[in-house]
Amino acid sequence: MEYTLAEFIVESFYNLGIRNFYGVIGTSILDFIDTLYDWRDKVRFVTTRHEQTAVSMADAEYRVTHRPGAAVVHAGPGFLNSLLGLGVSYKDRVPLILISGGVRRRLYGSDAWLEVDQQAIAKALTKYTVRISDEEELVEVLRALPNKIFSKPHGPIHIEVPEDLWNRKVKGEPIKRFTTPSEERGINMNDVDEVIEYLVKSEKPAILVCGEAIQEDIGSYLIGLAERFDAYILTTGNARGACDESHPLCLGRVGFGGGSIPADKVLENADVLLVLGDELDDITTYNYLIFPSGDVIAVSENPIMEKRPIYYTKLIKNDPYIFLKALHYRVTNRDIRVDKPSWREEVQGYLDEWTVMLEEAVNRRYDGYVNPARFFKVLDEKLPSEVVITGGQGVHIVYTYAFMRIRRPMRFLAATNLGGMSYAFPAAMGAKVALPEHEVIAVVGDGEFMMSVQDFETCIREKIPVKVVVVNDNSYRVLLLRQRIQKGGRVYGTILSNPSFEKLAETFGGIGYTVDDDSKISDGVKALLESEEPFILDLRISPEDLPPLNIEASLRMAGG
Repeated sequence: MEYTLAEFIVESFYNLGIRNFYGVIGTSILDFIDTLYDWRDKVRFVTTRHEQTAVSMADAEYRVTHRPGAAVVHAGPGFLNSLLGLGVSYKDRVPLILISGGVRRRLYGSDAWLEVDQQAIAKALTKYTVRISDEEELVEVLRALPNKIFSKPHGPIHIEVPEDLWNRKVKGEPIKRFTTPSEERGINMNDVDEVIEYLVKSEKPAILVCGEAIQEDIGSYLIGLAERFDAYILTTGNARGACDESHPLCLGRVGFGGGSIPADKVLENADVLLVLGDELDDITTYNYLIFPSGDVIAVSENPIMEKRPIYYTKLIKNDPYIFLKALHYRVTNRDIRVDKPSWREEVQGYLDEWTVMLEEAVNRRYDGYVNPARFFKVLDEKLPSEVVITGGQGVHIVYTYAFMRIRRPMRFLAATNLGGMSYAFPAAMGAKVALPEHEVIAVVGDGEFMMSVQDFETCIREKIPVKVVVVNDNSYRVLLLRQRIQKGGRVYGTILSNPSFEKLAETFGGIGYTVDDDSKISDGVKALLESEEPFILDLRISPEDLPPLNIEASLRMAGG
């Protein structure tokens, strides 16, 4: 059969399971968008108001479904606008496909209008980037695409298509399906037995779960293993929900930017730490300032592990999820159980200390402001277990770590490893498109929301009913706090002013609500959860409020 190149791409992507394209139209991709028009009954094209939003929506679709998302952007400025989203995906190792238009081939290299060297720029932010030179190359690139997407380490794929290629004819069959790697590969049972021996002998065992290990059913294997060794489970930001955070052995997020004190203490005092994945890094360890006192056994397929300034007792180069399953099977089959009462008693002390901090935060009172700790505690109590939470970057995200429990894998999204602002709201949009039956809530700061607020119009137009909680302190508060603590109160460039986010929501055609006092918390949460329309809740808080966190380790990290 004969296809245009654009038709070949769309049908191939459809066969690969892609049902949504996100992007902003431009002259260099006009022919591709015209082809999507013919597929509009099968494939959805979501026009966003900014290219970064498009890429982050595709990013979120993968994170909540493990189905790669796709974005399409114009050449030159469109491609450049996509870079922050691309960087977030690269740092968090999220596979997605970015298609960008390019200048016509005869103009390439002539400093033409819209021309930038996309490959040179994308090389640092992608796993693979290619500029298509002819029809035959496009066919070969697409046939190799499944392996590039699923091989590790994961990362975004970028394909630049010159404007004059879209309508060229291609002969051959489009790709039919993804072929995923077999789970039967490469488990050395001697490694499994050695890890079991470490865990049996350990007095203070812990398991650190990273994003690399996350699959839908990981929780049962984690909990089953942890219960047999009295081992506590810690997670990175990209692995929240790996186990139900209400389980007594799950201590949640560890490290800079929201780690709980019990999780940090267990990381520091464990005599055996089993690391499932590639995120035992500067974030998890506060720039390597806290570190396990005993043996560290890491399981990862990411070569970056060997470049970290860390000593491993043993580094096992394998898929951490598959290794966990083999470990769980071996331990269960042999009915191994070890009781560690002194470890439980020690950790209970950390938990008691943390509980006091949480209660103190919840009981604070402010004149003219709402207590954010109280708000997020009430919100957590009312949320369904199937909720998806996306968190922004700033002090406000710490409230989601301290007071909101994630019950399932792939249900918490944040720009963990890049720390980029303006990811959370677009990610919520992508998650809602991918999982329309789930409640999806973005928790953002006022500073970052104003970087992507234009796409609230996209929510209205495309009927994407995400809920946005804007933690509004009229500041870039991370830096405001550092200026007050580390710079002797020399506050400069961190104070902001904002519109009423309630009225802004209404201006776009959505629903808004303002909570500026504790007495309004219940009604605000009720309004947010009952709304079936795009919703913005303006949570007005004091810039003086500090959520519970490991402030000592955080300040040490900030000081270098």
